[in-house]
Amino acid sequence: MAFVIFIQIYWYKVRKKPEADWEKLWEKIGRRFRKTLFELEGLLIKIGQLLSIRADVLPNGFIRQIQDLTDQVPPSKWEEIEGILKAEWGGPVDQFLLSIDQKAVASASIGEVYKGTLKDGQSVAIKVQRPNIHSIIKTDLRTLSIIIWFAHHFVPIPKGFINLKVLFKELKEVVVQELDFSQEKNNLLFFQERFKDVAGVKVPDVYSEMSTSKVLVMEWIDGIKLTDEEGLSQLEVPKSELAERLINVFLPQWLEPGMFHADPHLGNVLVSKEGQIVLLDFGMVGEISKKDASYFQALIEGLLSKNYSKSVECLIQLGFLLPEADPRTIERLLAELLSFQPAQLKEMDLIALKLEMNDMIQALPIQVPTRFVFLGRSFITMKAYFAIWQKRMISLTL
Repeated sequence: MAFVIFIQIYWYKVRKKPEADWEKLWEKIGRRFRKTLFELEGLLIKIGQLLSIRADVLPNGFIRQIQDLTDQVPPSKWEEIEGILKAEWGGPVDQFLLSIDQKAVASASIGEVYKGTLKDGQSVAIKVQRPNIHSIIKTDLRTLSIIIWFAHHFVPIPKGFINLKVLFKELKEVVVQELDFSQEKNNLLFFQERFKDVAGVKVPDVYSEMSTSKVLVMEWIDGIKLTDEEGLSQLEVPKSELAERLINVFLPQWLEPGMFHADPHLGNVLVSKEGQIVLLDFGMVGEISKKDASYFQALIEGLLSKNYSKSVECLIQLGFLLPEADPRTIERLLAELLSFQPAQLKEMDLIALKLEMNDMIQALPIQVPTRFVFLGRSFITMKAYFAIWQKRMISLTL
């Protein structure tokens, strides 16, 4: 597939195809890429997820085809999962559990989740690493490195296009991190401590004595998805308050130093029957330095006070503007972009606005620094939830 795509891109460049033809080509490539990801599963789905948030450097036609990718793969055979649990715990499963459902609750490329009951009757979520995942990941990474080497040496990558070497390094670091469930346990404990005094937020307890590098045992928490209108309508907590709680949970993560949840998809952010925001799955996290946090805060202050020169300076310091960017032009664009009034936004299609902004970003000397890729993933995912609630929550999404 990769070779065919490279040849097509090269041919279009040689023939100097018009923009409309390029758009159709990228849509075609996106569809083929998506189909291949689902056929091969494994690490490649994570590649698609990472690429889907790089609208700053990838064509919209391609992005549209892969932007709703979810990391879901068929579960392993129960006998294999039972074997891992027995090896990690040092004894038969029934020695540690009263019962366990043999059907996976969730199954992703690296781990699977099962519901079990401890001897004391406590329900738990048991995350188990997929069998042979290390050898699968090793093979996938080797294949990907060969493709990237070929692209780097033989394909005329457009100026400003995504740095494939950096992308590979990022992906490898994320996968290695997610393969160690002990690291995920530490991440969970960090978020527990961070939100211990925040009302309306719940992070599950972890059973450290039963957790290893391949098994993670946590408190089972039932919850309602953020897109479940019927379920949310039955709560005593109004949606406006839920939205405010979500903002209070995620905004500090995006603006303050420390770790942030980098994968807040539908299965990882729930609402309990009591109206608490439930955070799950801390395998993918990012971190903001004190220096970056201070510039982000100054950026927000500049935008709110309409001090666009200050905002542009912060963008430069954060690395969002390429060297050829004209600060005054960016200042004028920010002023124009933020001139919308709430009344105008109520009647606006925010999804269409996002696509238009992607077009504008690609036409400007702007690129998301690689260290902020996962921050962008977190923000874009949560923004999508607010877009669903936009009619009732427009003042908060601003």
